Amino acid sequence: MAPTAVEFNEEVKRAIDGALFSLVGQGVLQSLYKHLEEHYDITPNEVPYRLDTLFKTLEHVFGVTGARTIGKAIARRFFFRFNLKFVDAQNSSLQDYLQQAKKELLLR
Repeated sequence: MAPTAVEFNEEVKRAIDGALFSLVGQGVLQSLYKHLEEHYDITPNEVPYRLDTLFKTLEHVFGVTGARTIGKAIARRFFFRFNLKFVDAQNSSLQDYLQQAKKELLLR
């Protein structure tokens, strides 16, 4: 059964938290969330709905390649959670991967 939109976005948030924590640590994760809240008025729970702003910030800090690497790490965690096969696509963004996941989950 496919997750609801709320469940989907809760899992996106968990994947973001888990990937960023494992890649950059708790301090950087908290700093990122503080920056998003102070500069863009985005709370941590709103991040899944504002991925474009998250990735603009990640690109600014880590560069385009770093942000894509982080996006793939997030996508891998998300796909694993739903037992989906992750296929690394060269120029795909996290949003692209999540759209693919939505399609696959709807087909179940």
